[in-house]
Amino acid sequence: MLSSDGEYLVYSVEHDFSVQDGYFTTCHLKRNFCGVGNNRSISAIDRERIDRQGANAQEENAAATSSGSGNHEETQNDTENSSAEKTPSITNPRWEDENGRTLTKALVGDEVFLCADVTDIADGATAKIKIVEKDDDGNDDFITELSTSVNDGKIRCDWKVIYTEDNDDTDSQKEMEEKGYTLPEYAFTVESSGVKSEESEQLDVRGWIKFQLKETESDRIFSNVPVRILKEDGTIIKCKSDGNGYVYLKDLLFGKYSIELDAN
Repeated sequence: MLSSDGEYLVYSVEHDFSVQDGYFTTCHLKRNFCGVGNNRSISAIDRERIDRQGANAQEENAAATSSGSGNHEETQNDTENSSAEKTPSITNPRWEDENGRTLTKALVGDEVFLCADVTDIADGATAKIKIVEKDDDGNDDFITELSTSVNDGKIRCDWKVIYTEDNDDTDSQKEMEEKGYTLPEYAFTVESSGVKSEESEQLDVRGWIKFQLKETESDRIFSNVPVRILKEDGTIIKCKSDGNGYVYLKDLLFGKYSIELDAN
């Protein structure tokens, strides 16, 4: 359609009518411009309408872009928070007895428990426990590897203490020369789901002896008899056999011992 000033205007017309008693009482016309042709100037009123519609469209686009950016930031923040919340770790590796008490020493043959606390590792995940015999020069000796599972945020695995001769470092060789024995010291680490713990404290190993006082020829049992245990360094341990003639001593260092009936 050609306007009064020679412009080509493209628009649509919408009519709203109100009818009362068969007569049109009001009529509203609204022009919605879609564009202007032939690059001529347009009237101030039409320019104002076009500018207003363009401004509204820009505001709507800006609001939509801002909303989309906000959603992206929220999603990114959720992902970062989720990652921050998941920090798998294995802490506090320790030796325990069957009652959960921390151990620093044990006897050969004792059952001990290798324990650690777990964070953000699923129950049922496999855990590998590596036990070593400590050397002062840092070249620790591998003893064994145990396998268990994470349960209720903890790792707990039993092991029977063994004696391992420790004679491959300077202090051990000196100890062997002076005392005739070496003292093994164990430590362990735990690994699960790609996470490894620090090394546990050392477990010092001790020995024990148990024997029965019995006469070979007559099978006579010496019950409740005083006994002297002589150590290589000259130290004497005094004890007494029980009602069945048994003598049991624990927490002994490894070495040679002599046994005598105490005549006194």
